Amino acid sequence: MEPAIDTKLREYSRAEVAKHDNAQSLWVIRGNQVFDLTTFHTDHPGGSDVLMQFAGQDVTEVMRDSSIHTHAIQAYRVLKDFYVGEITSDERQDQPPASGRDEMEQVEEEKFLDLNRPLFMQMWNSKFTREFYIREVHKAHHLPRPAVFFANSFCETFTRTPWWVIPVYWVPIMVTLLVLGVKYEPLNVMFVGFVFGLVSWTLLEYSMHRFVFHYDENIPEGTIAQVAHFFLHGVHHFLPMDPLRLVMPPALSTFLGLNILGLLCCIFTPGMVHAVAAGLTAGYVLYDECHYWLHHGTSSNKHLSQLKTYHLRHHYKDFKAGFGITSDFWDTVFGTQFATPVC
Repeated sequence: MEPAIDTKLREYSRAEVAKHDNAQSLWVIRGNQVFDLTTFHTDHPGGSDVLMQFAGQDVTEVMRDSSIHTHAIQAYRVLKDFYVGEITSDERQDQPPASGRDEMEQVEEEKFLDLNRPLFMQMWNSKFTREFYIREVHKAHHLPRPAVFFANSFCETFTRTPWWVIPVYWVPIMVTLLVLGVKYEPLNVMFVGFVFGLVSWTLLEYSMHRFVFHYDENIPEGTIAQVAHFFLHGVHHFLPMDPLRLVMPPALSTFLGLNILGLLCCIFTPGMVHAVAAGLTAGYVLYDECHYWLHHGTSSNKHLSQLKTYHLRHHYKDFKAGFGITSDFWDTVFGTQFATPVC
């Protein structure tokens, strides 16, 4: 089955592909088809360095070699988004898999959403069953540009949040809470409350991700429930590398924050409320910035690299496990680790 992409068929020799062997122009060959991964290599779940090793080369057998990097059928689905042409007929090679059926043939035909059209109206007018929706929304896709939610540019603006908006918006609020809090409690008490809030965020982060964002199979049947799920978190699994949908829009996070603040006011006294709320805010800022980095950052630090691999496994391998973002601690406590260890 050929990639479902409407382009003028281009043919390239293996020598031509070999010229695209660097970060500025990174092409690979897979099954006699040519793919341009220039905009993807920094987002590769296994790390950019893995792809750079094979830039300009044939990766057909490499993708089948689990000792290098394990690739599920999901990887071939993502790869199709970067198809640019075919290898010339005189240089084509027969490289059948051991199973006898080529991996690209196992990628199902797209029946969900058209990424070239605004997503909101497609979801609103959809008649998907809950089972179909949950299955399809967790199949990762990749675009070299931010997806469009609304045809109306004004509405579209509110769906896009660059990473830097989070500290710019929330850090002044955190500082204000601390300044107001010291009017009620001494600094040592404020410090204890702040640390308590910061640590508590890790559990709140885990709980929201697991029980709210991944309500998944428990959502009611019907389009409205699917639209709500899609815009709350589903789109992030459908387009995990969209740079403008990796952190929460301030309008939504403010709504959630006010509800949490109301709950804190019922538990703590003035001063301590401010300190705990400031700690939670600091935890949230660190979480959102960490989340953005896990998708688009790179590091030679072993711990950070493992954390990135852990989170991307949640996206590309098993969305029903690995709910921790900044740490896997609560996954360990509540038994939601991945079935096999993350290397």
